[in-house]
Amino acid sequence: MDVRMKDVAVWGGRFILLVALVFVAFEIRRHWSGISGWRPSASQLTLILSLSVPYALSLLLLAEGWHRIVNLFAAEPRARTFPSFCVTQVAKYLPGNVAHLIGRGLYLRGNAVSDGGIVKATLLELAVIPLGAAVIIVGMGALGLLSDLLPWFPDVGWYGTALVICIAIGCALLLPLRGPGIKGRQIAKVLPAIGLAAVFMLCLGGTFAAVFNLLSEAPVAVLAGAGIIAWLVGYLTPGAPGGIGTREAALIALLSYLNQEDTVLIATALFRVVTTLGDVLLFLGSWLNVPRGASAGGTPNN
Repeated sequence: MDVRMKDVAVWGGRFILLVALVFVAFEIRRHWSGISGWRPSASQLTLILSLSVPYALSLLLLAEGWHRIVNLFAAEPRARTFPSFCVTQVAKYLPGNVAHLIGRGLYLRGNAVSDGGIVKATLLELAVIPLGAAVIIVGMGALGLLSDLLPWFPDVGWYGTALVICIAIGCALLLPLRGPGIKGRQIAKVLPAIGLAAVFMLCLGGTFAAVFNLLSEAPVAVLAGAGIIAWLVGYLTPGAPGGIGTREAALIALLSYLNQEDTVLIATALFRVVTTLGDVLLFLGSWLNVPRGASAGGTPNN
């Protein structure tokens, strides 16, 4: 991507972010009388916030995926790849939404993987994670579980679903086939990373469904699907820190048909709190376990 295209993408992302924030603000203002009266019980709030713990643990699936991707280019131990992912995770909330990616690269520099390998691994991960989300969305859509969210998607049944997922995985492999530094048997190693991303997406969607159903009942599959799709929207918006604004706007729009606007707004806000707290817990747990003396570009003392 040349400089001009990069600038277009960044400014386009900023425009989308602005529109999303205005939309969310408008919805909050429109339903303020309903959401301002919400008073959670202590047990309800405790249950909701406690969801940040399993969410933080589910992020380790992405850390394992990152480890496998890095090892396509050079042999790096989990003692380096896991901290490079987990310790820098909270940096995605900084403006630009790239500080965590830069941080991972800085952490891994100076050891087995080259600077070029780090760049290639980062680009591959940027493609693998949304591919994992796409596999789940396509599968759920094909099963008819998301018929309210994706009315245009044909219900092809179990056999058709298996076929669609296989095609999606096959298409996913086309990217590494073109990527330098990935040869022969290494191509098959991309599949576990996609699978790990897909399982994480199920955890992510399940977290949103759990938050929502602690407030009001709604179909779990629909809520989970909406959570995954909204995450994908936020992920693909250039420059939106942690997908903030765009993810919330997508959730509100996707779930408008439920006619539970107040609950959707509250659940959306709580989901942001849960996921942010989960990122913080992942950071703290990883930072406290990084051996003293381990540093970006260095080798841990173990």
